Amino acid sequence: MANDGSHKSRIRLSQEQLDRVCERHVRFTEGRPNGARANLPFFDLTGLDLSGRNLTGAHLSGAILRDARMRGTILDHADLYGADLRGADLSEARLYRTDMRGANVRGAILDGAVMVEVDLRDGSVANRSASGELKVVGFEPGPADMASAKLTNADMARAKLSGSFARAADFTNSRLSGARLQRTDLRDCNFSGADLQGADLNGADLRGAKLDGAKVSELDLVTSIRTDEEAAVAAQTPQPIPEADEDPVAEPSHPAIPAADIEVLLHQHLLWLGTSGQKGRQLDLTGLNLDGADLSGKVLTLAKGSGVRLRHARLNGAQLQAAQFDGADLRSADLRGADLRGAKLDRAILIDGCLDGANLGMLLISAGAKVMRASLVRARMAGASLSATNMKGCDLTLADLTGCDRSSAIFDEAILDGARLGSA
Repeated sequence: MANDGSHKSRIRLSQEQLDRVCERHVRFTEGRPNGARANLPFFDLTGLDLSGRNLTGAHLSGAILRDARMRGTILDHADLYGADLRGADLSEARLYRTDMRGANVRGAILDGAVMVEVDLRDGSVANRSASGELKVVGFEPGPADMASAKLTNADMARAKLSGSFARAADFTNSRLSGARLQRTDLRDCNFSGADLQGADLNGADLRGAKLDGAKVSELDLVTSIRTDEEAAVAAQTPQPIPEADEDPVAEPSHPAIPAADIEVLLHQHLLWLGTSGQKGRQLDLTGLNLDGADLSGKVLTLAKGSGVRLRHARLNGAQLQAAQFDGADLRSADLRGADLRGAKLDRAILIDGCLDGANLGMLLISAGAKVMRASLVRARMAGASLSATNMKGCDLTLADLTGCDRSSAIFDEAILDGARLGSA
């Protein structure tokens, strides 16, 4: 079970004190003077009001938040490792990639919450936070506890719940596509109308669970536990070693670059292209941080950008033919109508990106004598929009396209060996 929130040293804040902490945190996130990150590990915040507050990246590991009012609270990337959220109201809250390993959310209300890629696994899986910070020595809360929680109408796409306890939780009409539910105790849960497409249910205990109207294939249910006999067999089977997180524990630092400098680099790149390398310089964005950058319509043909961060970037209509962006982070990027023929995007992260009308087809070079395929080997594209996208001949070996909108997309001659397609 998850930790009950007990800790020898507790600091109790008043509502007024908490309000001041939240206000300073907003200034911190916006880069304004007199700001400070909300750093409240193990604090007692029982019953306090955090509704509508922006606590992106806040440190609340082990905090007591029982019966707290957190409707619409933004907790993206926050650290809630081992936090006690029993009975808290988190309706419409945002918890994108929030670290909730080992948290206790028993009886909490999370109706309509956005919990995409939230981490609700066993708290002992790792001893570091998503940002790489060491957890408190000796504080290992164990499996997350979601028993009787109301998780209705929630977006839990690609959520990580492996090894957690969620008995009698209500997931009615929630989105759990691509979620990792291995070995999760889901007995007596309500999944009516829920989307479980592509979810990993290996060893999940679904005895007594209600699946009326749920989007789930019988193939995905084959390795789950549905009967007492299957449970008895599973109890005699040695438990696998908990899987390592597929994401790095700590993201590498990415140096940011001013917009003015980007313009200079783009000008040099145009000169390099126009003179066949005689003048200017090839654009090299390798390892840089360009989150939110506006590169719409820009010419990045033959550019290099291995591991570049372009989250939420605008690349609509950009020229990216034969660009080398392997390992790039393009989460939620706008690539509508972009020309990506022959681009290398192996292991790139395109989760929730928009590639509507983009061209990832084959690039003819050397007067048509040679063809260059766009390559997205092991690319992560879950939840991306691929409406009317041209992926003819594209190499999508072992790529994850779970939950993608593929309406009118062209996949003629595409290589799909081992790719996860889910449902269109």
